[in-house]
Amino acid sequence: MNQTIGDRPILLESNSQHSDDFSLSQMVALIADIFGIHIKPHYQNTFKKNLFTRIRALGLCSLNDYYQFLVARNQLVTVAKEWQELISLLTVIETYFFRDEGQMSLLKNQLLPELIERKRELSLTQYNAANGEFYRPTLRLWSAGCSTGEEAYSLAILVKELIPDNQTWDILILGTDINQPAIALAQQGIYSDWSFRTTTPEIKNRYFRSYKQGWKIDPAIQAMVTFQPGNLMQDNYPAYASSIHDFDLIICRNVFIYFDFNAIAQVIDKFYCSLTPGGFLLTGHTELHGQTIEPFQVKNFPQSAVYQKHTSLDEQSKVLNTITPVAIESRETEISSPSLPSLETGFDISPNTQTLLDTAKESLIQEAYADVIQIAEQLIALVPQHFQAYCLMAEAYANFGDYSQANQACQQALQIDPLAIEPYHLLAQIAEEHGDRDSAKLFLKRIIYLAPNSVTAHLELGSIYEREGNEKQAQKTWRSLLEILENLPQQAIDTHNQQTTAELKAHVLKHLNSTSYEP
Repeated sequence: MNQTIGDRPILLESNSQHSDDFSLSQMVALIADIFGIHIKPHYQNTFKKNLFTRIRALGLCSLNDYYQFLVARNQLVTVAKEWQELISLLTVIETYFFRDEGQMSLLKNQLLPELIERKRELSLTQYNAANGEFYRPTLRLWSAGCSTGEEAYSLAILVKELIPDNQTWDILILGTDINQPAIALAQQGIYSDWSFRTTTPEIKNRYFRSYKQGWKIDPAIQAMVTFQPGNLMQDNYPAYASSIHDFDLIICRNVFIYFDFNAIAQVIDKFYCSLTPGGFLLTGHTELHGQTIEPFQVKNFPQSAVYQKHTSLDEQSKVLNTITPVAIESRETEISSPSLPSLETGFDISPNTQTLLDTAKESLIQEAYADVIQIAEQLIALVPQHFQAYCLMAEAYANFGDYSQANQACQQALQIDPLAIEPYHLLAQIAEEHGDRDSAKLFLKRIIYLAPNSVTAHLELGSIYEREGNEKQAQKTWRSLLEILENLPQQAIDTHNQQTTAELKAHVLKHLNSTSYEP
């Protein structure tokens, strides 16, 4: 119906429609800003109808009133509750245990075992001088957009299966979701049969018990998972206060399908910063299509693409691949690594500091270990991040038989340069002195990972396997060492053992021939 003011017609219905369209576009933009959720054009009419259920519930008159209500600064508590009502209209709670069989198989058989082995080895390089023990291994997993918790609990079950002694680990499995009612359901851990539609009866019976009309998660598994609300778009990550940092694995599946392109890019960047070096991001199969994923290294598996955060080890492997075997081996015999940036970068090294360093090295040769420690302490006072000083100090303490102080100095050196192999050599020797062959082997394997052509590490590792009676691993190590030696010049000298390459080859062949090795 039209009305007139004077001789001008007023099109009330047309104006009302225009106002609603404008307010709807404002709502769509607001939701994209707050949640990153993109309301696609073909869904906007349905979305508008859903909004009017909230408008009527609040006693408001129009879309513009509702928009103004949401952005009002003086109604924060009420608005916060209303945002949760709105979220319920925007998100679909639909998930189940062990969703996507291919990706779950990849997690169980490839990604998690790789992370677990890596974290076990890393823990044996982190010594706690306060109690004289190594730190517990850690594992940090994040289910981002966890809905009612099935995905996070699936991770916990996999971890339980893969780490039987998980009580000796520090494990965080975190589930976050913007939908707080969904988080509340996840914390209860009670599920209907529909959540188990791809779960094997064996897993269901082992980790759940019948509860009323559904199933309740085993308390031990439930205790492994922490749930908390989170807004991937608005929250800042990493967030140390809420433990969202340094994750080994982030899973965010069937979330980005609701996000607009720019929002996905922003969240990917947050995920990258929240991963530990070498950590993995796993998403839905096509959810990052068209996105720039350059910060990540893409690993393609038959089951899924996986995005790995680059590590300094990645760069180190590139360096190692361009160095000759002789150069790699000589790297072991120097306290400072020429293939890495200067460990004193950023410091003004005075001639006096260099004199102290030279004096400390000479004192070590002369077995004046007390002098070495005293000079190293002076160096560290001048240059707190002095890698060489800590290495010299560690060696001096080890020669004194003070293995606790030697371990501590090694750890401080590794904090300065995690890629250095010298501290690992000393840690391996200390572990052997204590009869801890498992730790010694892990340290030696770490050296071989960093410097694949390390003659000394292969020699020591092969010897340990022989003393253990592990013929299979000993032979494997000797064969690897023989291959390395065959690529070295005949007169190359291993300064650690004072043997020529030919002498070392004869030594290795003797071990191999003792068990009928065929070259």
